[in-house]
Amino acid sequence: MQKENAIEIHNLTKIFKAKTNSERRFPLFRKTVPIKAIDNLNLTIKKGELFGLLGPNGAGKTTLVKMLCTLLPPDEGTATINGFDIIKEQMNVKRSIGTLFSVGERGFFWRLSGYRNLEFFAAIYNVPRQRRYQRIMEVLKLVGLEGSAFDLFQKYSGGMKRKLSLARTLLPDPPILLLDEPTAGLDVLSSRNIREFVRETVRESGKTVLYTTHYIEEAAQICDTIGILRNGQLIARDTPDAIRSMIKERELIYIVVEEITQAQLEKIRSLESIVNVTENNQDAIGNQKGFCLELKSIDQVPSIFDFLFREKIKLVNFSREEPTLEDAFIELTKRA
Repeated sequence: MQKENAIEIHNLTKIFKAKTNSERRFPLFRKTVPIKAIDNLNLTIKKGELFGLLGPNGAGKTTLVKMLCTLLPPDEGTATINGFDIIKEQMNVKRSIGTLFSVGERGFFWRLSGYRNLEFFAAIYNVPRQRRYQRIMEVLKLVGLEGSAFDLFQKYSGGMKRKLSLARTLLPDPPILLLDEPTAGLDVLSSRNIREFVRETVRESGKTVLYTTHYIEEAAQICDTIGILRNGQLIARDTPDAIRSMIKERELIYIVVEEITQAQLEKIRSLESIVNVTENNQDAIGNQKGFCLELKSIDQVPSIFDFLFREKIKLVNFSREEPTLEDAFIELTKRA
Protein backbone atom coordinates (compact mmCIF):
# COMPACT_ATOMS: atom_id res chain seq x y z
CA MET A 1 0.00 0.00 0.00
CA GLN A 2 1.43 3.38 -1.06
CA LYS A 3 1.68 6.17 1.46
CA GLU A 4 -0.55 9.20 1.00
CA ASN A 5 2.16 11.62 2.22
CA ALA A 6 5.21 12.55 0.18
CA ILE A 7 6.98 14.23 3.12
CA GLU A 8 6.62 13.30 6.78
CA ILE A 9 8.55 15.18 9.46
CA HIS A 10 8.65 13.76 12.99
CA ASN A 11 10.00 15.77 15.96
CA LEU A 12 12.76 17.21 13.78
CA THR A 13 15.27 19.38 15.65
CA LYS A 14 18.44 21.18 14.59
CA ILE A 15 20.61 23.00 17.14
CA PHE A 16 23.40 25.44 16.30
CA LYS A 17 25.85 26.93 18.75
CA ALA A 18 26.37 30.71 18.84
CA LYS A 19 28.75 32.82 20.90
CA THR A 20 27.29 35.41 23.25
CA ASN A 21 28.32 39.08 23.11
CA SER A 22 28.36 39.56 26.87
CA GLU A 23 32.14 39.24 27.15
CA ARG A 24 33.21 41.77 24.51
CA ARG A 25 36.42 42.72 26.33
CA PHE A 26 37.59 39.10 26.30
CA PRO A 27 36.34 37.55 23.01
CA LEU A 28 38.35 34.36 23.54
CA PHE A 29 36.29 33.61 26.66
CA ARG A 30 32.84 34.10 25.17
CA LYS A 31 30.32 31.44 26.05
CA THR A 32 28.47 29.44 23.44
CA VAL A 33 24.71 29.05 23.72
CA PRO A 34 22.54 26.54 21.85
CA ILE A 35 20.03 27.94 19.38
CA LYS A 36 17.27 25.74 18.01
CA ALA A 37 16.93 26.56 14.31
CA ILE A 38 14.29 23.81 14.02
CA ASP A 39 12.46 22.99 17.24
CA ASN A 40 10.65 19.63 17.49
CA LEU A 41 8.91 20.15 14.15
CA ASN A 42 6.11 17.87 12.96
CA LEU A 43 4.71 18.30 9.46
CA THR A 44 3.17 16.20 6.67
CA ILE A 45 2.84 17.16 3.01
CA LYS A 46 0.59 15.08 0.78
CA LYS A 47 1.57 13.72 -2.61
CA GLY A 48 0.81 16.25 -5.34
CA GLU A 49 0.45 19.11 -2.83
CA LEU A 50 1.99 22.53 -3.44
CA PHE A 51 2.97 23.55 0.09
CA GLY A 52 4.22 27.07 0.81
CA LEU A 53 6.42 27.70 3.85
CA LEU A 54 6.56 31.30 5.12
CA GLY A 55 8.63 32.76 7.92
CA PRO A 56 10.73 35.78 8.89
CA ASN A 57 14.51 35.77 8.54
CA GLY A 58 16.00 33.16 10.86
CA ALA A 59 12.77 31.18 11.16
CA GLY A 60 14.52 28.00 9.96
CA LYS A 61 13.16 27.61 6.40
CA THR A 62 16.49 27.02 4.66
CA THR A 63 17.76 24.87 7.54
CA LEU A 64 14.70 22.64 7.12
CA VAL A 65 15.26 22.29 3.37
CA LYS A 66 18.93 21.44 3.93
CA MET A 67 17.98 18.68 6.36
CA LEU A 68 15.34 17.26 4.01
CA CYS A 69 17.85 17.07 1.15
CA THR A 70 20.44 15.45 3.51
CA LEU A 71 22.91 18.37 3.48
CA LEU A 72 22.48 18.83 7.26
CA PRO A 73 22.00 15.99 9.76
CA PRO A 74 19.25 16.51 12.35
CA ASP A 75 20.13 16.51 16.04
CA GLU A 76 16.84 14.90 17.01
CA GLY A 77 13.92 13.34 15.19
CA THR A 78 13.81 12.37 11.56
CA ALA A 79 11.82 12.73 8.34
CA THR A 80 10.84 10.56 5.40
CA ILE A 81 10.90 11.67 1.77
CA ASN A 82 8.88 9.52 -0.61
CA GLY A 83 8.91 6.88 2.12
CA PHE A 84 12.71 6.96 2.62
CA ASP A 85 14.36 8.00 5.88
CA ILE A 86 16.65 11.05 5.53
CA ILE A 87 19.19 9.50 7.93
CA LYS A 88 19.20 5.80 6.99
CA GLU A 89 18.34 5.95 3.28
CA GLN A 90 20.07 9.07 1.99
CA MET A 91 20.75 7.83 -1.55
CA ASN A 92 17.09 6.94 -2.08
CA VAL A 93 16.10 10.35 -0.70
CA LYS A 94 18.44 12.10 -3.14
CA ARG A 95 16.96 10.14 -6.04
CA SER A 96 13.46 11.26 -4.99
CA ILE A 97 14.05 15.01 -4.84
CA GLY A 98 15.11 17.99 -6.88
CA THR A 99 16.39 20.92 -4.82
CA LEU A 100 16.71 24.56 -5.83
CA PHE A 101 18.31 27.15 -3.56
CA SER A 102 18.15 30.91 -4.16
CA VAL A 103 21.88 30.94 -5.01
CA GLY A 104 21.66 27.97 -7.37
CA GLU A 105 23.56 29.61 -10.27
CA ARG A 106 26.87 29.21 -8.42
CA GLY A 107 27.02 25.55 -9.42
CA PHE A 108 27.22 26.22 -13.17
CA PHE A 109 30.18 26.58 -15.52
CA TRP A 110 30.10 30.15 -16.79
CA ARG A 111 32.02 29.46 -20.04
CA LEU A 112 29.73 26.63 -21.12
CA SER A 113 26.35 26.97 -22.77
CA GLY A 114 23.14 26.20 -20.93
CA TYR A 115 22.84 22.93 -22.84
CA ARG A 116 26.42 21.83 -22.04
CA ASN A 117 25.90 22.63 -18.36
CA LEU A 118 22.80 20.44 -18.26
CA GLU A 119 24.65 17.72 -20.20
CA PHE A 120 27.23 17.62 -17.41
CA PHE A 121 24.52 17.31 -14.73
CA ALA A 122 22.61 14.73 -16.78
CA ALA A 123 25.68 12.47 -16.56
CA ILE A 124 25.84 13.01 -12.78
CA TYR A 125 22.12 12.19 -12.46
CA ASN A 126 22.60 9.00 -14.54
CA VAL A 127 20.21 10.09 -17.28
CA PRO A 128 20.70 7.42 -20.01
CA ARG A 129 23.10 8.65 -22.69
CA GLN A 130 20.65 7.93 -25.53
CA ARG A 131 17.99 10.07 -23.82
CA ARG A 132 20.12 13.00 -22.68
CA TYR A 133 19.59 15.32 -25.64
CA GLN A 134 15.84 14.73 -25.63
CA ARG A 135 15.52 15.16 -21.86
CA ILE A 136 17.68 18.31 -21.76
CA MET A 137 15.66 19.95 -24.53
CA GLU A 138 12.44 18.91 -22.76
CA VAL A 139 13.34 20.69 -19.52
CA LEU A 140 14.73 23.73 -21.36
CA LYS A 141 11.43 24.02 -23.20
CA LEU A 142 9.50 23.64 -19.95
CA VAL A 143 11.29 26.63 -18.40
CA GLY A 144 11.27 28.68 -21.62
CA LEU A 145 14.99 28.50 -22.47
CA GLU A 146 14.90 26.35 -25.61
CA GLY A 147 15.78 29.40 -27.75
CA SER A 148 18.86 30.15 -25.60
CA ALA A 149 20.04 26.57 -25.09
CA PHE A 150 23.40 27.11 -26.77
CA ASP A 151 24.13 30.60 -25.45
CA LEU A 152 26.94 30.89 -22.90
CA PHE A 153 25.79 30.80 -19.29
CA GLN A 154 27.73 34.00 -18.53
CA LYS A 155 25.50 35.87 -20.99
CA TYR A 156 22.29 34.78 -19.28
CA SER A 157 20.27 37.32 -17.28
CA GLY A 158 19.48 36.70 -13.62
CA GLY A 159 16.06 35.32 -14.51
CA MET A 160 17.51 33.01 -17.17
CA LYS A 161 20.08 31.69 -14.70
CA ARG A 162 17.35 30.91 -12.19
CA LYS A 163 15.34 29.18 -14.93
CA LEU A 164 18.38 27.05 -15.83
CA SER A 165 18.69 26.15 -12.13
CA LEU A 166 15.07 25.05 -12.24
CA ALA A 167 15.74 23.04 -15.40
CA ARG A 168 18.63 21.31 -13.63
CA THR A 169 16.31 20.50 -10.71
CA LEU A 170 13.79 18.92 -13.11
CA LEU A 171 16.39 17.02 -15.15
CA PRO A 172 16.14 13.64 -13.34
CA ASP A 173 12.33 14.02 -13.20
CA PRO A 174 12.04 13.71 -9.39
CA PRO A 175 8.60 13.26 -7.79
CA ILE A 176 9.35 15.87 -5.07
CA LEU A 177 10.73 19.41 -5.49
CA LEU A 178 12.25 21.49 -2.68
CA LEU A 179 12.31 25.10 -3.90
CA ASP A 180 13.99 27.44 -1.43
CA GLU A 181 13.13 31.07 -2.27
CA PRO A 182 13.29 30.49 -6.05
CA THR A 183 12.34 34.09 -6.92
CA ALA A 184 14.62 35.88 -4.43
CA GLY A 185 16.46 38.79 -6.06
CA LEU A 186 14.65 38.54 -9.40
CA ASP A 187 12.82 41.30 -11.24
CA VAL A 188 9.02 41.32 -11.38
CA LEU A 189 8.74 39.68 -14.81
CA SER A 190 11.19 36.88 -14.05
CA SER A 191 9.50 36.21 -10.70
CA ARG A 192 6.12 36.04 -12.39
CA ASN A 193 7.39 33.61 -15.04
CA ILE A 194 8.75 31.25 -12.39
CA ARG A 195 5.53 31.47 -10.34
CA GLU A 196 3.44 30.65 -13.40
CA PHE A 197 5.75 27.74 -14.24
CA VAL A 198 5.41 26.29 -10.73
CA ARG A 199 1.66 26.89 -10.57
CA GLU A 200 0.83 25.47 -14.00
CA THR A 201 3.53 23.17 -15.38
CA VAL A 202 4.72 21.60 -12.12
CA ARG A 203 1.18 21.20 -10.77
CA GLU A 204 0.04 19.46 -13.97
CA SER A 205 2.88 16.96 -13.65
CA GLY A 206 1.55 15.86 -10.23
CA LYS A 207 4.80 16.59 -8.40
CA THR A 208 4.90 17.47 -4.71
CA VAL A 209 6.43 20.89 -4.01
CA LEU A 210 7.78 22.45 -0.82
CA TYR A 211 8.07 26.16 -1.69
CA THR A 212 9.73 28.53 0.78
CA THR A 213 9.48 32.27 0.23
CA HIS A 214 9.56 35.69 1.90
CA TYR A 215 6.95 37.01 -0.54
CA ILE A 216 3.67 36.37 1.21
CA GLU A 217 1.22 37.11 -1.58
CA GLU A 218 3.37 34.98 -3.91
CA ALA A 219 2.63 31.97 -1.74
CA ALA A 220 -1.07 32.87 -1.69
CA GLN A 221 -1.16 32.91 -5.50
CA ILE A 222 0.32 29.48 -6.16
CA CYS A 223 0.14 27.29 -3.03
CA ASP A 224 -2.61 24.89 -1.97
CA THR A 225 -1.56 25.00 1.67
CA ILE A 226 0.58 27.44 3.64
CA GLY A 227 2.58 26.92 6.81
CA ILE A 228 4.08 29.72 8.91
CA LEU A 229 7.38 28.98 10.63
CA ARG A 230 8.55 31.00 13.61
CA ASN A 231 11.71 30.23 15.63
CA GLY A 232 11.79 26.74 14.17
CA GLN A 233 8.19 25.95 15.12
CA LEU A 234 5.11 25.70 12.93
CA ILE A 235 2.62 28.23 14.32
CA ALA A 236 -0.06 27.92 11.60
CA ARG A 237 -0.91 25.58 8.74
CA ASP A 238 -3.98 25.84 6.50
CA THR A 239 -5.26 27.15 3.18
CA PRO A 240 -4.51 30.84 2.42
CA ASP A 241 -8.17 31.81 3.00
CA ALA A 242 -8.34 29.94 6.31
CA ILE A 243 -5.14 31.60 7.55
CA ARG A 244 -6.56 35.02 6.67
CA SER A 245 -9.69 34.22 8.68
CA MET A 246 -7.63 33.35 11.79
CA ILE A 247 -7.18 37.05 12.59
CA LYS A 248 -10.64 38.21 11.56
CA GLU A 249 -12.74 39.13 14.60
CA ARG A 250 -15.53 41.04 12.84
CA GLU A 251 -16.89 41.39 9.32
CA LEU A 252 -16.56 44.86 7.80
CA ILE A 253 -18.66 45.93 4.83
CA TYR A 254 -18.80 49.31 3.12
CA ILE A 255 -21.96 50.73 1.54
CA VAL A 256 -22.69 53.92 -0.39
CA VAL A 257 -26.36 54.96 -0.51
CA GLU A 258 -28.49 57.86 -1.73
CA GLU A 259 -31.00 59.95 0.23
CA ILE A 260 -30.84 58.29 3.63
CA THR A 261 -32.45 60.11 6.56
CA GLN A 262 -31.11 60.33 10.09
CA ALA A 263 -34.07 58.25 11.30
CA GLN A 264 -33.24 55.47 8.82
CA LEU A 265 -29.62 55.59 9.89
CA GLU A 266 -30.65 55.11 13.51
CA LYS A 267 -32.75 52.11 12.46
CA ILE A 268 -29.69 50.58 10.82
CA ARG A 269 -27.71 51.08 14.02
CA SER A 270 -30.43 49.28 16.00
CA LEU A 271 -30.42 46.16 13.81
CA GLU A 272 -29.47 43.03 15.76
CA SER A 273 -26.79 42.05 13.24
CA ILE A 274 -24.97 45.39 13.50
CA VAL A 275 -22.10 45.86 15.96
CA ASN A 276 -21.13 49.37 14.92
CA VAL A 277 -21.76 51.94 12.16
CA THR A 278 -19.29 54.68 11.22
CA GLU A 279 -19.48 57.23 8.43
CA ASN A 280 -17.04 56.71 5.56
CA ASN A 281 -17.52 59.04 2.59
CA GLN A 282 -14.37 58.10 0.70
CA ASP A 283 -16.31 56.71 -2.29
CA ALA A 284 -19.40 58.92 -1.95
CA ILE A 285 -20.12 61.79 -4.36
CA GLY A 286 -22.85 64.46 -4.49
CA ASN A 287 -25.75 63.65 -2.19
CA GLN A 288 -24.47 60.13 -1.55
CA LYS A 289 -23.35 58.95 1.87
CA GLY A 290 -20.96 56.13 2.74
CA PHE A 291 -20.87 53.96 5.84
CA CYS A 292 -18.71 51.21 7.32
CA LEU A 293 -20.85 48.52 8.95
CA GLU A 294 -19.30 46.13 11.46
CA LEU A 295 -21.25 42.87 11.50
CA LYS A 296 -21.22 39.84 13.77
CA SER A 297 -20.84 37.57 10.74
CA ILE A 298 -20.98 37.70 6.94
CA ASP A 299 -24.26 35.75 7.11
CA GLN A 300 -25.91 38.98 8.29
CA VAL A 301 -25.39 40.80 4.97
CA PRO A 302 -28.77 39.71 3.44
CA SER A 303 -30.60 41.32 6.38
CA ILE A 304 -28.90 44.64 5.52
CA PHE A 305 -30.02 44.37 1.91
CA ASP A 306 -33.57 43.53 3.05
CA PHE A 307 -33.66 46.64 5.24
CA LEU A 308 -32.46 48.92 2.41
CA PHE A 309 -35.11 47.43 0.09
CA ARG A 310 -37.93 47.92 2.62
CA GLU A 311 -36.92 51.51 3.30
CA LYS A 312 -36.50 52.23 -0.44
CA ILE A 313 -32.90 53.35 0.07
CA LYS A 314 -30.90 53.18 -3.15
CA LEU A 315 -27.66 51.18 -2.79
CA VAL A 316 -24.95 52.70 -5.03
CA ASN A 317 -21.93 50.65 -3.99
CA PHE A 318 -21.08 47.68 -1.78
CA SER A 319 -17.69 46.22 -0.82
CA ARG A 320 -16.28 43.89 1.79
CA GLU A 321 -12.96 44.26 3.59
CA GLU A 322 -10.82 41.12 3.87
CA PRO A 323 -7.54 40.88 5.79
CA THR A 324 -4.59 40.08 3.54
CA LEU A 325 -2.28 37.14 4.04
CA GLU A 326 0.37 39.69 5.00
CA ASP A 327 -1.88 40.98 7.80
CA ALA A 328 -2.37 37.41 9.01
CA PHE A 329 1.35 36.63 8.81
CA ILE A 330 2.32 39.69 10.87
CA GLU A 331 -0.40 39.13 13.47
CA LEU A 332 0.29 35.39 13.89
CA THR A 333 4.06 35.84 14.19
CA LYS A 334 3.47 38.58 16.80
CA ARG A 335 1.25 36.25 18.81
CA ALA A 336 3.90 33.52 18.63
